[in-house]
Amino acid sequence: MNQRGFATLEVILMVMVIGVLASIAVPRFTAVTAAANTSKIQADLTTIDTAVEVYYMENGSYPTEDDMTKNTFKKYFKGEEIPKPPMGAYYLEGTIKDASADLLTKDDTYSLDTSSPPRATLKDSTADKFYVQDRTTTPASGT
Repeated sequence: MNQRGFATLEVILMVMVIGVLASIAVPRFTAVTAAANTSKIQADLTTIDTAVEVYYMENGSYPTEDDMTKNTFKKYFKGEEIPKPPMGAYYLEGTIKDASADLLTKDDTYSLDTSSPPRATLKDSTADKFYVQDRTTTPASGT
């Protein structure tokens, strides 16, 4: 008997194997994407904080929220554009934010808080609030 192609059972088994592999890969991909987004947010917020300090040194006063849209502040960035946050999931205080309400969208922007000196923020959080919890270490024991 000369068979060509696959039997129905073989195709069903292959689809099941691919489904199992996909169910393992997708959550890991989401976590890696969120970690990359978080790293970019941290870098952007730190860059804006540095630009605020340079602005202060050159002008004798800190920039305001309105100054962030003016060319006098934008000149501190490559291409004279303030960085834009990435879209998608991110980590805030070690917990992934991937619910649809917490996903970053194209409308999200960095801003300055009102403290002195002002700090760059995203969703009212500074750079130190965005981090990926280290999963390679174990919590300290209370001995």
